[in-house]
Amino acid sequence: APEAVAQLLQSMDEAETLPPTTDLLQLFDQLRGPALATVLEWLTKLQNPKVRPLLDQAAARLASQNTSDLVKLIASPVPGVGLEAARRAGALKTPAAVAPLAKVLVDGEVPLRVAAVQALGEIGSPGALQSLERALDDAERDVRVAAVRALSARSYRPMLAKLDAMVKGKPLRDANLTEKMAVFEAYGGLCGDEGVAALDAMLNGKSLFGRREDSEFRACAAVALGRVNTPRAQETLRRASSEKDVIVRNAVNRALRGGAA
Repeated sequence: APEAVAQLLQSMDEAETLPPTTDLLQLFDQLRGPALATVLEWLTKLQNPKVRPLLDQAAARLASQNTSDLVKLIASPVPGVGLEAARRAGALKTPAAVAPLAKVLVDGEVPLRVAAVQALGEIGSPGALQSLERALDDAERDVRVAAVRALSARSYRPMLAKLDAMVKGKPLRDANLTEKMAVFEAYGGLCGDEGVAALDAMLNGKSLFGRREDSEFRACAAVALGRVNTPRAQETLRRASSEKDVIVRNAVNRALRGGAA
């Protein structure tokens, strides 16, 4: 029963000396699906460094053998359990987890939303990636950045229009560097030569008000051009290679060398 499992884990956590590892592994091997919730909860609070790796192993086995239980636990109200379940569903690429992960993306706490984004990216099915696309508009920066990176890792072309609007819009200019960089790297990975003109204007041109973009933004444009990495993009970068601004010049030269920051 879950209560017995919880008592067992508590006594192990508090024990000065533990039974031999082989005995513990045999004991954990006896655990079945209903124990998964208790095991995941204890993983979030276990202090004993000798027990943790063994319990982690047991959790991985239980999760892979009981995916229907695992998927239900994504919505668990118990602190930390949904997070553990989401991570493991991602690692197992569990298709049945897409709907509950999409739900917590709407109403979960921030750490759970970030974990859901990463799990959906690992699952990578069309439905998972469509759910992820909605996270690009999340109110929380960490969730947006995780979503951009996860979709970019999958070369998810349907987000190109959204990225195009972001790199040309005002909100991104006020964003922090991590978010700018994530968006520009993703844009450069998808836009091809069609994005070079806009990136050239940001790197080498003047804005609508006759001023240059700030150093950070121009450096991000250089990073994106490095990701595009076509002859046209390289030519645009070369035009900025003797730029006086050291931040921009460094970004340009890195992009010319490696096609990435």
